[in-house]
Amino acid sequence: MLILEALGAIFSILGAFLMSLSTKYNQRPLYFAFISFLCANLSLLAFFLFEGKVPMLVQLCFFYAGAFLGIVRKSNNPKRDFKIVLIISIIYFIILLTALYFKSISSIHFEVLILDSSAASMAIIGNFLLSSRNHIIRSYAFILFFLADLLYVFVGYSNEFYFFMIQSMFFLFTSINGYKNTMKEEIKEFFKKKFK
Repeated sequence: MLILEALGAIFSILGAFLMSLSTKYNQRPLYFAFISFLCANLSLLAFFLFEGKVPMLVQLCFFYAGAFLGIVRKSNNPKRDFKIVLIISIIYFIILLTALYFKSISSIHFEVLILDSSAASMAIIGNFLLSSRNHIIRSYAFILFFLADLLYVFVGYSNEFYFFMIQSMFFLFTSINGYKNTMKEEIKEFFKKKFK
């Protein structure tokens, strides 16, 4: 289980770093970020399924859909990427269902907590805003990610998901950086007006 959490954290951190490099005009890093997020989501989906964290599972299903959509929308060859991601996903879900069958779903203690649910809701909304072509809307995604990750640092600490906690701490930095890069012109304009 630890390897799934670690892989999820590594790919999430890589995806967040790539995401933070995107600008109003250069969205190519977002394409590679979505690929990393897809890998992270597949790892973390299995991890949180076996841990019984229902809000995280819901979030990761939406994140998976968002990463899938993001890869296709930001791709130079959408049809090819759609087919590749679809094949990978089918193979993954067959393996996951097989593993779940042998583990026995009744041995997993499922729970829904308000803190997890709040963070998951913000992250889900942010994930879909991130694939927007409008940079102002994408900037709202970074604000929601920042707030969600503040909560996730606490969730990771209180559940002893230390890789997840480290990942969330890193996301605080990338959310700020992503917002700054996306809104660079608007921020400069704001400070020009403020300090004239």
